[in-house]
Amino acid sequence: MEKKKTVRISQCMIVKNEESNIEKALSWGKEIMWEQIVVDTGSTDRTAELAAGLGASVYHFPWTDDFAAAKNFAAGKAQGDWIAFLDADEILAPGDEQKLLPILSQLEETEAEGVTAAWLQLDDEGKVTAGGTQIRIFKNRAGLGYRRRIHEQLVRLDGTPLQVADGTRELSILHSGYSRNARKKKDTNRNLKLIQKELEEHSDDYEMLGYLGDEYYAAGDLAGAEDSYRESITHVPAVLDERDQRSAATFLYLLQIMEQNHCSRDQMQAVHAKAVSLLPKEADFDYLMGMTLSGQRDYAGGAACLEKALFKLERYGSYNRAMLLLAHLRETYETLARCFLETGEHERAVKSSIAVLQSEPYSMQALVLLLRGFHESVNHSAVTAGDTVEFLKKLYDLVSLKDRLFLLKASVGAEWRELESLIERLFTPEELAHIRSVWREER
Repeated sequence: MEKKKTVRISQCMIVKNEESNIEKALSWGKEIMWEQIVVDTGSTDRTAELAAGLGASVYHFPWTDDFAAAKNFAAGKAQGDWIAFLDADEILAPGDEQKLLPILSQLEETEAEGVTAAWLQLDDEGKVTAGGTQIRIFKNRAGLGYRRRIHEQLVRLDGTPLQVADGTRELSILHSGYSRNARKKKDTNRNLKLIQKELEEHSDDYEMLGYLGDEYYAAGDLAGAEDSYRESITHVPAVLDERDQRSAATFLYLLQIMEQNHCSRDQMQAVHAKAVSLLPKEADFDYLMGMTLSGQRDYAGGAACLEKALFKLERYGSYNRAMLLLAHLRETYETLARCFLETGEHERAVKSSIAVLQSEPYSMQALVLLLRGFHESVNHSAVTAGDTVEFLKKLYDLVSLKDRLFLLKASVGAEWRELESLIERLFTPEELAHIRSVWREER
């Protein structure tokens, strides 16, 4: 029986002034890498010296304002079967490096030329703030290379589609380059210049127009960002890959800017409709539209959009999508409860409020909405103040002064005097006198 060939991986990276990151960048996968190649594009610190000391092959490439050119140079030095091209501020998630060789061994006999991995952005505390997918691991073969000066992409140089295997459930790349501290060190003018150069040659590149919008948005130029995002969506293809986070971000940021600028409902709904038609599984579009409509007191429209957002989250999940909704889930349910109250759907308002209180029992807004849902029901006899106290015992400890005080404040906020009176009986006269004294001073 023929012995199975061992896959050789060439780790490649281009660097400039990365002495604070280079050791970690060359250590996370050292045991599985057949070779490590570092291409320095003009460091003035000890990056190249440290990389050589760690055993990497170091080459120098004069910076030409072109990330693709530098990456193609680095890939051209690789002798392995596969190339792992991560930046100096990126690593595979701990433990994922052990999965890499088995995955590539399985793909050796397939048509796959690249492997997608989850790409997770970390803040200064190491928490994930955003995510996407990236092709950073690919076969070392002629005809594959990078295009574009910035936000470069791996492609087949003849323009035919790249054959890609999905490794997003097994492999995650952790990226710290967008943290607040890292951003302070970045040359944002350089990025803007490179994007503008690309657009001089490819003015209809919808992805690059989206990236241009990001640069303006980050700089606080909302007018410039809006113009760029609007131009981008005029050139977006009729069909998008459902994992297209670049286009999703373009639509999301444009909707956010339009909301800040108080654009008309018709204008926002037109953008929202196009976004949903192109990326129907992305819940964040409906979340943003729902919050906007509810803020404009279109409670029926707001509820409809928020319900769609929650349905999509449940059905399609939050992997590389629905990140905005997931970060504001409590606010979503609270807003939904308010919408239901305003449209007279008290039972649904109660259910939405309970969805919050089961995980966030001290959400004052959710509890007030719950009490209003009980109290404002058309059939007042359905839930009495006494029934409500019994229900609240399931969520709160009525022996606890903190919980009793919380319930008293909520009953006042809900303007339910009968319930307020029942809860007042849970306090001693001395406690109640003190509470009223404090409240008078606060007023």
